[in-house]
Amino acid sequence: MMKDEGQRRSSNIKARGPEGLILRYFRDLKHFGGKMSETRKDQLDYEVNRINQNQENNQEKIEVERDRTMLSIKMNTKVKTKIKMEVTKVSARPKTEVKTAIAVEGRGEKENGQVSQGESWYEGQQRNRVKLKSKLQSYLKRAGKSAGVLAFFIGTMAMAASLATRTGLPGPALLGLLNPELQAAPTAGCFNSQAEKPKLLVIKAGKILTMAGPPIEQGIVIVEGDKIKAVGKELAIPEGAEIIDEPEAWVLPGLIDVHSSLGLVDERGQSENEELSEPNVAQLDVLDGFYPFDKKIAQARASGITAALICPGRRSVIGGQATVIRLKGKTVDEMTMLAPAAVKFSIGEGPKQAFGSKGRLPSTRMGNIYVIRQALLEAREYADKWADYDKSLAAAKKGRKNAAVIQPPRRDLKLEALAKVVRGELPAFIECYRMDDISGAIRLVDEFKLKAVFMGCAEGYLVADEISKRGIPVIVGPMGIGPKRTETENVAISNAARLHKAGVKIALESETQYGLAALEELPLVAALAVRGGLSEEEALKAITINAAEIIGAGAKIGSLEPGKQADLVIFSGNPLDYQTRVKKVIMGT
Repeated sequence: MMKDEGQRRSSNIKARGPEGLILRYFRDLKHFGGKMSETRKDQLDYEVNRINQNQENNQEKIEVERDRTMLSIKMNTKVKTKIKMEVTKVSARPKTEVKTAIAVEGRGEKENGQVSQGESWYEGQQRNRVKLKSKLQSYLKRAGKSAGVLAFFIGTMAMAASLATRTGLPGPALLGLLNPELQAAPTAGCFNSQAEKPKLLVIKAGKILTMAGPPIEQGIVIVEGDKIKAVGKELAIPEGAEIIDEPEAWVLPGLIDVHSSLGLVDERGQSENEELSEPNVAQLDVLDGFYPFDKKIAQARASGITAALICPGRRSVIGGQATVIRLKGKTVDEMTMLAPAAVKFSIGEGPKQAFGSKGRLPSTRMGNIYVIRQALLEAREYADKWADYDKSLAAAKKGRKNAAVIQPPRRDLKLEALAKVVRGELPAFIECYRMDDISGAIRLVDEFKLKAVFMGCAEGYLVADEISKRGIPVIVGPMGIGPKRTETENVAISNAARLHKAGVKIALESETQYGLAALEELPLVAALAVRGGLSEEEALKAITINAAEIIGAGAKIGSLEPGKQADLVIFSGNPLDYQTRVKKVIMGT
């Protein structure tokens, strides 16, 4: 009779896995006078064997040693992590002591442990904690006798997690129930509510190029957490800091690729950086298609590139919104530094080929300019409507009139993005190569007073003075493509040097966009610019601080200065030398 009742009651528990087994085990103990049924023992042993098998498959191992006063757990995982946890002085209090504790801790409770109807939430929580503590401590003594040592460990943690969730106990409170001494011990730092102090890292190097001042010979960089703490010579070494000593190495800020499509791939690795359903897709945001686990991101980071401007492709006239990404993190939000950073435009062969082949506008360079001009005109009208709405709303509030009757304009995401461009809130990054395309871009800048950056600009040296007069920065590229494309027939290796000489701020892009080079070759692009007449200092600035400032991230990255992101690269020698290799990339501690 009792057995049937016990089985019936146990079957009411719907939880599965280790937690369900332990709950049924407690039900058996209650109804069978502290004994565990043979059926339940078999189930528990089966669960233990299954978990052990999974651990063997995952190349993980858990060792548990227990006696009357100590529980020692050693865990070796795939990354060779070793954890040792000790739980001492585990004992169960008698029921009379539990009642006393309830009476003391509950404050509004009766002497026999019964809670009054008007007890507070706090008092109820205290009562639950005492009950939970009594159950767990009693279980710690009995569990090892009914199953193996590993079953004891699994059961304890499963039951503790289950009961803690139901009573609303946080992690530290749960640990205190298992062992009060462990909660206060230094080894329990993972449960400590206080944040750990940022780690300190000291880099000593033969030469440090800060990009914000002259080179520092035999210098020191001190990193604290994700920020640079100090840069200089003969700095005091903080106590407890990790030290990297590279007496022959060069240290630079992390390199920046200012024209990239990293992360814009589908599940097969195919590019998804272009939406060609229509020539104007300004409403699109590259963040919505960014894949943080693109294999090329790790490749870029290993080559010293720590940040990139992720852009739509070159075949839509208005391709969408670009974003600055830091190449560290596992989520899009974690990696995003600036979004949106710009709206991307293209003038030239790309849109002509994409839409002209379908018999659609644009099929000529005139068509490219028309699409942009018409879109910007509509965006300006849209911006004016919102400005009028804001004025009317402000006037109504000031005059204490009913503002509810003033209706806002209908939102248009495409025009909203372009309205930020015509208002000067977002820069227009215009990809143009030939002199006629560059001239068309200059006219658009003048007409709409755009805050612009030119990308590519292969024949920029022919109109360098006009570009400089308007203060338009240029992202120069490509250099190694030669006359393979109509747009680059007159490319010159001296382009960057001549633009710089005219007073244009320049950055250099990797040539992976053109299928010419690997990501590792960004410093070699700078070396080609040096061969064309650019100084080494300016060439390195073009892939660090100048690049950061042009894409709007100069306050955070691009140079080694206190307070900036601790993104830096240790090179074996001069980065412009083809024999130099990247020794280490550091992105915070």
